[in-house]
Amino acid sequence: MRAGSVRRHIWIAAGTASLGLAVLVAFCRPAAAQTAGRQATGLASDFENGRMQFHRACAQCHGRNMVNSGTTVYDLRKFPMDQPERFMHSLTNGKGDMPSFRDALSSDQMRWIWTYVSNRGTPP
Repeated sequence: MRAGSVRRHIWIAAGTASLGLAVLVAFCRPAAAQTAGRQATGLASDFENGRMQFHRACAQCHGRNMVNSGTTVYDLRKFPMDQPERFMHSLTNGKGDMPSFRDALSSDQMRWIWTYVSNRGTPP
C-alpha cells in the first residue's frame, strides 16, 4: 500500500470515529435536557411533544415517523392501541435489545411518546 493511501485511510478512520463519538454524546444526553423549554402548547400538545420526543429517543431504531421494515425492530405502527401499560412497561424496563429509558425519560415524556405512537403518528 502506498503512503498516500495509508494516510487517506487513517483520515477516514479518524473522521468516522469522531462522527461516531459525536452521535454517541448527542444520544446519551438525557432526553429531559434536550426538550427543556420546548414543549408544545395547545390542543394537540401531548401529540406534538410525543412526536418531538419520539424523534429524539426512538426514531434511530424504530424509524422516522415509525416507518421501518419491522424485521429487526418492532414496527410500532402495529402496536396494539389498547395496551398502553404494555408500552409503558417496555419503555420503562426495556425489552429484548431495547434499553430501558427509565433514567432518560420523565413519565410525562413517556406519556407523550405513547400519545404519538397510539395515534400512529397522525395528529388527533
